[in-house]
Order: sequence, then structure tokens, then C-alpha cells
Amino acid sequence: MKLARSYKKFGLQVQPNNDITFMEWCPGAKGLRIFGDFNGWNRGEFFCEKNDFGCFCITLKALEDGTPRIKHKMKYKIHIEGADGSWMDRNSAWATM
Repeated sequence: MKLARSYKKFGLQVQPNNDITFMEWCPGAKGLRIFGDFNGWNRGEFFCEKNDFGCFCITLKALEDGTPRIKHKMKYKIHIEGADGSWMDRNSAWATM
């Protein structure tokens, strides 16, 4: 069953080259950004792209030293633009803590 393996695609996923992919399903949203410890809680830095299925995606490149931008135990949130244009902060449905 593919649904049972969705944890392998959604949320934060560290790639073999230490890039991080992030995917969140939020079909009613107009926009979505990710922010947290890794960027000084700057809501305007990392914009996700929305695909035809309502999933917002972004790839955060590894740092120059080759380590992932988001380290283990760092906190993050998503900043969502609702259908009415209002913005709200939420925890990702795929966050593990």
C-alpha cells in the first residue's frame, strides 16, 4: 500500500548528497514557506512551489561544508497563505517532534 510509505516522500527528507527535500500536502493554500532555526526564523526566505496535486515542494541545498542545512533536532515551521490571503504559522503534518 503506497499510503503506508508516504513518510518516505513527505516532510523533511535528507538526500544522499545532504540536500534536503521538503514536501507538504496543502491543496487549499495559495502559498507555503518553510522557516526555523536553520534560517533565523525568516518567513520570507524559502518559498515552496505548488504542483498540480496540491503538494508544496522545495529543495534546500547542503551547506558549503557538505552538511545538511537543517540539522538533527532543529525546529522548523511552515508559513501558509490561505485561500483568503491571510497567513498563518503551523507545524508540518510530517514533523516528528
